[in-house]
Amino acid sequence: PVRTWSVPNGIHVYFPQKKKMVIVTARVHPGETPASFMCHGLVEYLVGDHVEAQRLRDFLVFKIVPMVNPDGVFLGNYRTSSLGQDLNRFWRTPSKWEQPTILALKTMALEYGTHPNVDVDFFLDLHSHSTEKN
Repeated sequence: PVRTWSVPNGIHVYFPQKKKMVIVTARVHPGETPASFMCHGLVEYLVGDHVEAQRLRDFLVFKIVPMVNPDGVFLGNYRTSSLGQDLNRFWRTPSKWEQPTILALKTMALEYGTHPNVDVDFFLDLHSHSTEKN
């Protein structure tokens, strides 16, 4: 299974009433470090005391995976995993051995997509570029 942050905290599998869900991921490409800052800012906002953040938490559940490719980040790769693969190219048929985080994320999203009390509203994959001209 994939570890996520859930906002509001404590909601994992049990949903007593129908809720909309937003899945947020970042750092599938290790070199896109600004995506970590965007994700951090989003988390800080969502758990904060701002009226709009509280309202969002009342109506939505956020599943947040702040670093999809930790091995690639650790190795200092720019776009690839520890096996030299661009993980964003394997969503259709991820391998348990070669792309385990993509498989876990896809499985989680599909399971929530069929949950009777969850409506996956959208999936936000945070990216960034290191230069103005890409």
